[in-house]
Amino acid sequence: MLRRRRAALGTLVALPLAACGVLPPADLKPPRLRFSDFRIAELGLNDIRFVLGVDTENPNDVDIPLRNVDFQLELLGQPFASGAVIDRAVTLPRSGTKTVPVEFTVPTARLLDVLRRARGGDLSSLGYRLKGSASWGYTGIPLEFDRQGNLEVLRGFADRLRPLLSPR
Repeated sequence: MLRRRRAALGTLVALPLAACGVLPPADLKPPRLRFSDFRIAELGLNDIRFVLGVDTENPNDVDIPLRNVDFQLELLGQPFASGAVIDRAVTLPRSGTKTVPVEFTVPTARLLDVLRRARGGDLSSLGYRLKGSASWGYTGIPLEFDRQGNLEVLRGFADRLRPLLSPR
Protein backbone atom coordinates (compact mmCIF):
# COMPACT_ATOMS: atom_id res chain seq x y z
CA MET A 1 0.00 0.00 0.00
CA LEU A 2 2.83 2.39 0.89
CA ARG A 3 4.53 1.56 -2.42
CA ARG A 4 1.37 2.53 -4.36
CA ARG A 5 1.07 5.82 -2.49
CA ARG A 6 4.69 6.68 -3.28
CA ALA A 7 4.19 5.81 -6.95
CA ALA A 8 1.03 7.93 -7.11
CA LEU A 9 2.76 10.82 -5.36
CA GLY A 10 5.72 10.52 -7.74
CA THR A 11 3.37 10.62 -10.72
CA LEU A 12 1.53 13.67 -9.35
CA VAL A 13 4.83 15.52 -8.91
CA ALA A 14 6.31 14.42 -12.26
CA LEU A 15 3.31 15.30 -14.45
CA PRO A 16 3.37 19.06 -13.85
CA LEU A 17 7.17 19.11 -14.13
CA ALA A 18 7.04 17.25 -17.46
CA ALA A 19 4.29 19.57 -18.73
CA CYS A 20 6.45 22.60 -17.91
CA GLY A 21 9.40 21.15 -19.81
CA VAL A 22 11.45 20.60 -16.66
CA LEU A 23 11.73 16.85 -17.29
CA PRO A 24 12.78 15.24 -20.57
CA PRO A 25 9.86 13.86 -22.58
CA ALA A 26 9.43 10.08 -22.48
CA ASP A 27 9.80 9.80 -26.28
CA LEU A 28 12.97 11.92 -26.51
CA LYS A 29 15.08 10.96 -29.53
CA PRO A 30 18.86 11.33 -29.28
CA PRO A 31 20.40 14.17 -31.27
CA ARG A 32 22.44 13.25 -34.32
CA LEU A 33 26.11 14.19 -34.01
CA ARG A 34 28.77 14.82 -36.65
CA PHE A 35 32.29 16.20 -36.23
CA SER A 36 32.90 19.21 -38.43
CA ASP A 37 35.89 21.19 -37.30
CA PHE A 38 39.21 20.55 -35.65
CA ARG A 39 41.86 22.83 -34.20
CA ILE A 40 44.73 22.40 -31.80
CA ALA A 41 44.24 24.71 -28.81
CA GLU A 42 47.52 23.99 -27.02
CA LEU A 43 50.54 21.75 -27.56
CA GLY A 44 52.29 20.92 -24.31
CA LEU A 45 54.90 18.45 -23.19
CA ASN A 46 52.42 16.54 -21.03
CA ASP A 47 49.06 17.22 -22.66
CA ILE A 48 47.58 18.37 -25.93
CA ARG A 49 44.29 20.23 -25.94
CA PHE A 50 42.21 20.26 -29.08
CA VAL A 51 38.75 21.50 -29.96
CA LEU A 52 36.29 19.56 -32.10
CA GLY A 53 33.21 21.20 -33.54
CA VAL A 54 30.25 18.87 -33.00
CA ASP A 55 27.35 19.55 -35.37
CA THR A 56 24.18 18.53 -33.58
CA GLU A 57 20.77 17.97 -35.10
CA ASN A 58 17.85 17.82 -32.68
CA PRO A 59 15.00 15.76 -34.23
CA ASN A 60 12.63 16.54 -31.32
CA ASP A 61 9.84 19.11 -31.12
CA VAL A 62 11.31 20.42 -27.85
CA ASP A 63 14.51 22.24 -26.99
CA ILE A 64 17.08 20.04 -25.27
CA PRO A 65 18.68 21.96 -22.36
CA LEU A 66 21.99 20.37 -21.38
CA ARG A 67 24.47 21.09 -18.60
CA ASN A 68 27.78 19.55 -17.64
CA VAL A 69 28.29 17.68 -20.91
CA ASP A 70 31.34 15.42 -20.57
CA PHE A 71 32.88 13.02 -23.09
CA GLN A 72 35.29 10.08 -23.17
CA LEU A 73 36.83 9.44 -26.61
CA GLU A 74 38.23 6.01 -27.51
CA LEU A 75 40.44 5.36 -30.55
CA LEU A 76 41.63 1.97 -31.75
CA GLY A 77 39.56 0.45 -28.94
CA GLN A 78 41.57 2.25 -26.23
CA PRO A 79 40.79 5.27 -24.01
CA PHE A 80 42.22 8.30 -25.77
CA ALA A 81 40.95 11.66 -24.48
CA SER A 82 38.48 13.22 -22.10
CA GLY A 83 36.50 16.30 -23.00
CA ALA A 84 33.74 18.71 -22.14
CA VAL A 85 31.54 21.22 -23.90
CA ILE A 86 33.27 24.59 -23.61
CA ASP A 87 30.05 26.31 -22.49
CA ARG A 88 28.89 24.23 -19.52
CA ALA A 89 25.25 24.93 -20.46
CA VAL A 90 23.97 24.54 -24.01
CA THR A 91 20.50 24.27 -25.52
CA LEU A 92 19.91 22.29 -28.70
CA PRO A 93 17.07 24.04 -30.54
CA ARG A 94 13.90 22.09 -31.30
CA SER A 95 13.96 20.59 -34.80
CA GLY A 96 17.17 22.51 -35.45
CA THR A 97 20.92 22.35 -35.67
CA LYS A 98 23.73 23.82 -33.63
CA THR A 99 27.51 23.51 -33.67
CA VAL A 100 28.89 22.90 -30.20
CA PRO A 101 32.64 23.26 -29.52
CA VAL A 102 34.06 20.47 -27.36
CA GLU A 103 37.52 20.71 -25.82
CA PHE A 104 39.45 17.47 -25.36
CA THR A 105 42.65 16.84 -23.45
CA VAL A 106 44.90 13.92 -24.33
CA PRO A 107 48.21 12.98 -22.73
CA THR A 108 50.94 13.64 -25.31
CA ALA A 109 52.44 10.16 -24.87
CA ARG A 110 49.05 8.53 -25.55
CA LEU A 111 48.55 10.60 -28.70
CA LEU A 112 51.99 9.72 -30.03
CA ASP A 113 51.36 6.04 -29.28
CA VAL A 114 48.08 6.05 -31.22
CA LEU A 115 49.67 7.87 -34.17
CA ARG A 116 52.61 5.44 -34.24
CA ARG A 117 50.24 2.46 -34.22
CA ALA A 118 48.19 4.02 -36.99
CA ARG A 119 51.23 5.10 -39.05
CA GLY A 120 51.09 3.76 -42.54
CA GLY A 121 47.36 3.23 -42.29
CA ASP A 122 44.61 5.47 -43.56
CA LEU A 123 43.71 7.57 -40.53
CA SER A 124 40.51 8.75 -42.21
CA SER A 125 38.99 5.35 -41.46
CA LEU A 126 40.09 5.49 -37.83
CA GLY A 127 37.19 4.22 -35.75
CA TYR A 128 36.09 6.06 -32.64
CA ARG A 129 33.71 5.58 -29.76
CA LEU A 130 32.37 8.63 -27.98
CA LYS A 131 30.72 8.04 -24.62
CA GLY A 132 29.46 10.68 -22.31
CA SER A 133 26.89 12.13 -20.03
CA ALA A 134 24.98 15.34 -19.46
CA SER A 135 22.29 16.67 -17.17
CA TRP A 136 18.83 17.70 -18.38
CA GLY A 137 18.85 21.42 -17.62
CA TYR A 138 19.12 22.22 -13.94
CA THR A 139 17.30 19.07 -12.81
CA GLY A 140 20.39 16.89 -12.52
CA ILE A 141 18.56 14.13 -14.40
CA PRO A 142 21.38 12.23 -16.14
CA LEU A 143 21.39 11.62 -19.88
CA GLU A 144 23.93 9.08 -21.18
CA PHE A 145 25.06 8.67 -24.78
CA ASP A 146 27.33 6.37 -26.74
CA ARG A 147 28.24 6.85 -30.42
CA GLN A 148 30.62 5.02 -32.77
CA GLY A 149 31.91 5.79 -36.22
CA ASN A 150 34.87 6.94 -38.28
CA LEU A 151 36.60 10.19 -37.41
CA GLU A 152 37.52 11.76 -40.75
CA VAL A 153 38.48 14.99 -39.00
CA LEU A 154 41.46 13.20 -37.41
CA ARG A 155 43.26 13.26 -40.76
CA GLY A 156 44.12 16.95 -40.22
CA PHE A 157 45.26 16.22 -36.68
CA ALA A 158 47.57 13.45 -37.87
CA ASP A 159 48.95 15.57 -40.72
CA ARG A 160 49.92 18.32 -38.28
CA LEU A 161 51.65 15.90 -35.92
CA ARG A 162 53.39 13.63 -38.47
CA PRO A 163 56.68 15.57 -38.22
CA LEU A 164 56.88 14.48 -34.58
CA LEU A 165 56.74 10.84 -35.68
CA SER A 166 59.26 11.04 -38.48
CA PRO A 167 62.71 9.64 -37.71
CA ARG A 168 65.33 12.36 -37.74
